Amino acid sequence: MPTAVIYHDTPIASTIRDRTDDLTVVAAESKADVRTHLGDADIFVTNPKGWSDDFVKYLSEDDWVQATSIGYTAFPVAELNERGVTFTNAATLHDSVVSEHAFALMFALSRRLGATFDQQREHEWDRGVGADMWHWEGRRMTVFGLGNIGESIARRAQAFGFDVYGVKRTPSIYSGSLTEDRVVSNEDFHDLLPETDLLVLTVPLTDETRHIVNADVLAALPESAAVVNVARGSVIDQNALVAALKDGEITAAGLDVVEEEPLPPTSPLWDREDTVVTPHVGGRSKDFPVRFSRLFLDNYDRWLSGKPLANCIN
Repeated sequence: MPTAVIYHDTPIASTIRDRTDDLTVVAAESKADVRTHLGDADIFVTNPKGWSDDFVKYLSEDDWVQATSIGYTAFPVAELNERGVTFTNAATLHDSVVSEHAFALMFALSRRLGATFDQQREHEWDRGVGADMWHWEGRRMTVFGLGNIGESIARRAQAFGFDVYGVKRTPSIYSGSLTEDRVVSNEDFHDLLPETDLLVLTVPLTDETRHIVNADVLAALPESAAVVNVARGSVIDQNALVAALKDGEITAAGLDVVEEEPLPPTSPLWDREDTVVTPHVGGRSKDFPVRFSRLFLDNYDRWLSGKPLANCIN
C-alpha cells in the first residue's frame, strides 16, 4: 500500500485518512519527523513553510510531492523534475475563498471596519466615522493577474458594480468574463494606473513580478486609490508602499501577505489606520481539510491508475 507523509498545520492528514482505505497516511509533527519517514514514502504533502530543501535527498524517482498552496517558488521544482519526482500544486483549490478574502479586505477599508471595531470594543456609538467611508460601485478595479483567483475576483467584482479591467501576461489566451478591450499585458499595466481606484494583486511571484508594484506604480495611482494584495508579499515593494501611504500618494492598503512573514512587530503597517493586515489566511477556512482532501484524492486516483496528474508543474 502506498504511503503519504503529510506535514501541515491543519488536520488534512486525519481527513485524508478517514476518506480512503488504500493509502497509509503518516502525519509528521516536525521537519525531523518528515526526515524520519520520507525515505519510505511515495507521496509528500506540505505547504511552502513546511518545505526544506534537504528533503530532496529523501525522495526517489516516481515519488510525488503535492503542495497545499498555489504558489510554489519555495519548492525546487526543476531539481525535483530532474530526479523524476512529480510536483503538483493546489491550483483551483483557493479560488473562491481567496476571492472572498480579497473582498473582505476591500470592504474593511472602504467601510472603515477597523475604526468601528475599535468603537465596538469601547462601547462607543459615534456615527462620525461614517464621514470617512466610501463605496465602490462604479469605481475602477484593476486585477493584476487573471489566473483562477484573479478571474474569480473579476467576475464577482462586476456583480458588485465595479468597472473591471485586468492584466494578464498573455492576453491572447484569456477566456474569462472580461471583454477583450479590458485585458492588457504586463507591459501595458501602467496605462491603467491613472484611472485605477482599486488595484488588486493576484499575480504569481516570479523574477518578473518581484516588486512590480514599486514607487513609480504607486505614484501613478490616484491619491484616492487603494491596494489589496492576496498574491505574495514581494510583489509589492513594501518600503515604497509604506512611504506612499505616509505621503498620501494612495488612500489605503489591504494586505493578506507581506514581504517578511510573520510581519515584524516593529513594522509601521501594524499601526496605520489606513491599512488592514491579515496573517496570510486568505486560503484558509474551516472546510480547508475537506476541500484539500477532495483535490488530493482525485489526483491520488489518477496517480494509482497511471493517468497524468492535475496541476502538474514542470
